[in-house]
Amino acid sequence: MAGEKLVLIDGHSLAYRAFHALPQEMSAPSGEPTNATFGFMQMLLTVLEQERPDYVIVTFDKGPSFRVSKYEAYKAHREKMPEEMHQQMERIRELVEAFGIPIVELDDYEADDLLGTLAKQAAERGLDVVIVTGDRDALQLVDEHVTVLTSGRRFSDTIRYTLDGVREKYGLEPKQLIDLKALMGDRSDNIPGVRGVGEKGAVALLKQYGTLDELYAHLEDLSSRYRRALVAGREDAYLSRDLATIDRHAPVELDLESARVGKGFDRDRVMALMRELGFRSLVARIPVLGEASEDKLGHQLLLFEREEESSVASRSLGEYEPVVDEAQLRDLCARLSTATAVAVDTETTGLDAMRAELVGISLTDAPQMGWYLPLLAPAVEGGQRPLDLETIQRYLAPILANAEIEKRGHNLKYDMKVLERFGLPVSGQLFDTMVAEWILNPDAALGLKSQAWIRLGVQMTEITDLIGKGQNQTTMDHVMLDTVVPYACADADIAFRLADMLEPELREREQLTLFRDLEMPLLHVLKEMELRGI
Repeated sequence: MAGEKLVLIDGHSLAYRAFHALPQEMSAPSGEPTNATFGFMQMLLTVLEQERPDYVIVTFDKGPSFRVSKYEAYKAHREKMPEEMHQQMERIRELVEAFGIPIVELDDYEADDLLGTLAKQAAERGLDVVIVTGDRDALQLVDEHVTVLTSGRRFSDTIRYTLDGVREKYGLEPKQLIDLKALMGDRSDNIPGVRGVGEKGAVALLKQYGTLDELYAHLEDLSSRYRRALVAGREDAYLSRDLATIDRHAPVELDLESARVGKGFDRDRVMALMRELGFRSLVARIPVLGEASEDKLGHQLLLFEREEESSVASRSLGEYEPVVDEAQLRDLCARLSTATAVAVDTETTGLDAMRAELVGISLTDAPQMGWYLPLLAPAVEGGQRPLDLETIQRYLAPILANAEIEKRGHNLKYDMKVLERFGLPVSGQLFDTMVAEWILNPDAALGLKSQAWIRLGVQMTEITDLIGKGQNQTTMDHVMLDTVVPYACADADIAFRLADMLEPELREREQLTLFRDLEMPLLHVLKEMELRGI
């Protein structure tokens, strides 16, 4: 066990911390609240990425603590768990189970007691232990084998407490934090402490006398102020010490094999929950099981790994092809001329449709298919030059102008403005998947990638995987063709697929007439106005 690491997660405290730290307005596509669930998931992934543990266990509170029998007012002032929180606790359990992480909970014991007991057992077996919690009560457990990881001022930040870290922050040893709370109390847990002794005074007294017992053994040496307070508050002091002490002998046994990272991990279930909850921003962080690797002792370890960025950037969601010569373009346009609907998307050098250069055009007339016409590219197959605009205009313009062919896309007005600037005006009936989604779900995330994830369960490549971020960001005309093709064609393909899904829903909700007869014709009007500078 030497050198192996166990991560223990305080499920309740972490969920509560996220619930109060993240916006209450966060919700899934279904409308259910998700701020606590999202925060918990975010922290779980951060721990897996940064700690690379061999074992993980999550603990939860279960019913009233045995401390209530000692002191009826213990945590009595706390409000009942909000319904929004209760609902999310069930979701958090679903996610933990989908990750194959065992849950430990026990009647009469708090999660802290289970953390302390499991940490003690793990340390006795020679493991390093990291306790992840939103509650600093666990700092009393820190020793040479146990560290505590808590969320910082921002929930996504983390603070690590080692022995030196606790000493630096409090000026005390971790075990002295129990007596610190015995003296100063804890409003959050309704622990009384000693009236008249605050944090500053309590720390000074413990630095001088070490423990609560020693402090009471030297009452005659104290100032009259502290002596009177401690004499009057003796019963509360020792009661508070009992309440504040984490029980490290709870009747639970550490089962490491069930806690091994990767064992029971159901990625399909995790991804289904991510989609259901609308957690698209976390999808790229969901680990995949790497191959078993052998450690120094010959143990076979299953490692969590994330997909390499290069593989994400080149992922293809269908049969996508570049069109790099006139013969290919002629054949493609002959096919498209007989289609009832064509999805179109443009790749450009910027977001301003009136200034951006046209880098390429992607097209499709069927799901999971796509063609990309490059105009600006650093290189194409065989060192050929990209297609010239005049050739593209000659073959493609009649397709885009054909009023009998429905033109599909996402945020079509942008593409229509760009295409018209380059001699490729779009006519006829339109189907804008962004507008359709807005009619159906005004509060939904309207981005193409969000729609693809929520409605189709498809994880699309982010543009930053191609052009980078910040000062190192480039533009699409500098990205190699074999990288651009799957990205660009997916935009047209997914828009085509979404249109097939959205149209029946609009019809069922009796909103298709609004969409067809008002919203889509309005796109043509707005496009013309904006092209003229209005």
